[in-house]
Amino acid sequence: MRYFFVPASANLDEENEIKRLKRNLTQTIGSLALMSVLVTSSVLYQSYAQVEKVAADNALNVARIAQRSISRNVELLSLALDNLAWRYRHTQIHTMPESQKLDFLLGEKIEASYIAALGIVRADGTLVVGSPFLAEILPGQYSENAFFITHRDQASAGLSISAPLTIRLERRMQAVVLSKRLAQADGSFAGVVFMVLYLDYFRDLFQGLSLEKDGVMSLYSLDGVAYMRLPYNESFIGSRVDDMSHFRSLLTAAGNAPAQGSYFARSRQDSLNRLYAYVRVPDTPWVVFVGQTHGVVFHEWFKMLYAVLFLMAAFAMASLYLLIRLRQEFNRRSKIDELLEEQARVDKLTNLLNRRALDEVLNDAWSKSQRNPTAHFSLLFIDVDFFKHYNDTYGHKAGDYALMAVARCIAGAVSRLSDKAGRYGGEEFLVLLDETDLAGAEHVAERILNAVRTMKIPHQSSLFGRLTVSIGISHLQRGLHQEVEDVIRAADEALYVAKNDGRNRLHIMLRELRLSSVNS
Repeated sequence: MRYFFVPASANLDEENEIKRLKRNLTQTIGSLALMSVLVTSSVLYQSYAQVEKVAADNALNVARIAQRSISRNVELLSLALDNLAWRYRHTQIHTMPESQKLDFLLGEKIEASYIAALGIVRADGTLVVGSPFLAEILPGQYSENAFFITHRDQASAGLSISAPLTIRLERRMQAVVLSKRLAQADGSFAGVVFMVLYLDYFRDLFQGLSLEKDGVMSLYSLDGVAYMRLPYNESFIGSRVDDMSHFRSLLTAAGNAPAQGSYFARSRQDSLNRLYAYVRVPDTPWVVFVGQTHGVVFHEWFKMLYAVLFLMAAFAMASLYLLIRLRQEFNRRSKIDELLEEQARVDKLTNLLNRRALDEVLNDAWSKSQRNPTAHFSLLFIDVDFFKHYNDTYGHKAGDYALMAVARCIAGAVSRLSDKAGRYGGEEFLVLLDETDLAGAEHVAERILNAVRTMKIPHQSSLFGRLTVSIGISHLQRGLHQEVEDVIRAADEALYVAKNDGRNRLHIMLRELRLSSVNS
């Protein structure tokens, strides 16, 4: 048989060429994938922004319709209050009988179905005239009401709109008070004209506008008080916004143009993420909001997104398939190298780490402890008791089986990935317990001792009649241990003490303290 040998330099060149091809292939495919992702992401982002802009414009259009309707009707109601004030100032109302006075002042109504009551109050807070049931709608002294105090203290208040209030007539109703100031010829305070408007007006107005599924429409004041919301919820009326950050931008407007805009937010009512558009109602403290859910706004966009993702996934799968086929040979060589390297680290008899691998993990643990002042570790030095006698009695084959059984006990007790166990030499084993104090190390050692005892492997040359082990325990002690060999030496000395004390036990070595022995 003739053998041919390939020079080492040729093997190295071949390996470098394979690595170069593998690197170039990966870079090419990666570049193509990155370029396609960047282009697709740019297109998707632009389409997303366009969809958001169109949705915001549509929501603003709906909000503007509601805003204009509210503004127009508030203007009519304000004119009705002005007309009521004019009649009061320019007629001989004081000479009229009460029935005629009531009919004269309150007979003409605007949007009568939404007006609960009208009234006039003098400067001293007494009622000049008012609608029936007014006392039930606004009980108490009128001079104590917020709308009266506002006009009494502020000559330029104009049309004042109160916070929502609850009234009970035939049924529970939500209402708001609209009021204006009466002035004497010299401009001094002469009283207040007011009307009570049902908030059902806004509810019916909003219901007449088309909303998308899970869409909302609401009316807030600039200080965060809720006046109406669809879908309707009575408990919502009069509540106040906790976070006023979104309202700060609504407090100012350019000239007389109403402030408007849009933003995304999560509703505190139903926790849905929505695109909100808002428009300020001129000459009032109100802002109209229209909200559309994120899912409705971007429904079509998400369909396009899923189609693009599907195509990209198909392209990626095809590329991966080709890449996998091309890299199979590369990976086969890598796996062989990894397997050889792993085999070089494992003891063939016990399947634990061999001496060289143990030295590596011990040095790594020591380096870590030097970099990190809080890092620490413990060592278990394990030796099979009377093992030479065991070999002499049962033979080396049986001795190998015994070592394999002890190794299984050690592996079963060391469960963390950060802990390492290996065969130190002959019948000796070493266990590194990372970030473990002496109490934890003692617990692991007890488990190993008990596991070996539980196997009850016969050993007639032993004092115990069965196979046992002795264990020495040491822990990194800074200032005392100057290198990792010092920690190993301490564990070895503890093992020596355990054997001298009778074997089949563990011993903990502490240099700074007295020696502590634990019998089991």
